[in-house]
Amino acid sequence: MNYNLTNKEDRKRFVRYANSLLKGEKELVSLEDKSNRTLSQNCYIHVLCRIMAQETGTTEYYAKQVYFKEIANPDLFVRVTKDPLTGQMVKTIRSSTELTVGEMSKAIDAFIRWAEEQGYTMPEATTNEDGTMTFNSSLDEIAFNQAEVETSKNEQYL
Repeated sequence: MNYNLTNKEDRKRFVRYANSLLKGEKELVSLEDKSNRTLSQNCYIHVLCRIMAQETGTTEYYAKQVYFKEIANPDLFVRVTKDPLTGQMVKTIRSSTELTVGEMSKAIDAFIRWAEEQGYTMPEATTNEDGTMTFNSSLDEIAFNQAEVETSKNEQYL
């Protein structure tokens, strides 16, 4: 079950359910944070994808779908399922809106590592507990801001 802990009634339901699990005879229960990726993470990955698109001569969409999702993060994004009508195996790509804050941090880190293996340097940031981003150095922040300006100039081509 999912609960929105910012909602007063959901919070009460969550506490009741957690207490019932504590009183029950269950040996093993699971609790996980389902918070979706944050707006700052979303902005960050879009700029990183624009940088990659500009560097490789592709579109931002292509950089995000292929480089970020399929190549750097197939474990998080690529799903192979059997089509119920044809019986063929089909590949689908998960949306980044479904990712938690932690999953998005993992995906961004993997993308930066992959890009560096290809010879591209990306500005690095860390996701804080509240989902905001902190750049690892002032040079990373300057590089990110400059990339944001430059890629916005070329947005029509990306």
